[in-house]
Amino acid sequence: MTSKPKRQTLDEYLGERGLSAPMSSYMFDKMRIPHGLTQRQMKQFQKDAAKANDEYHAKREAAIKEYNEKVASGKIVKPSTVERLMRTAKGHSDNESVQAARRTLAKRGIDWKTGKKLTMERSITATRKRTQKM
Repeated sequence: MTSKPKRQTLDEYLGERGLSAPMSSYMFDKMRIPHGLTQRQMKQFQKDAAKANDEYHAKREAAIKEYNEKVASGKIVKPSTVERLMRTAKGHSDNESVQAARRTLAKRGIDWKTGKKLTMERSITATRKRTQKM
């Protein structure tokens, strides 16, 4: 019995592993204006930060490599452009990226609610509603 391959983007894959940010968040809580540090303490502080940053990047690079291997082996499938647009279009309507995804799907003749092809009549009605709002 073979399982269906998981449809996942690289960002989603990294996000599951806590590696979605391009930089480590190690220093966020430590850089709150450290007053009174000696030069030796500051040097140690910077050394620890560099070490944490290197470890984070090594983990992130390993995860990216693992993702690419899984894509090559077929365990993970990258979602198609339409699938990504459908996922984005189902967000909150005030969000500009959601509106853009819905417009793109409409131009391609796809209903963002159902994922089915739009009929000519439904496409014209949707266009009229959009132009009347403006």
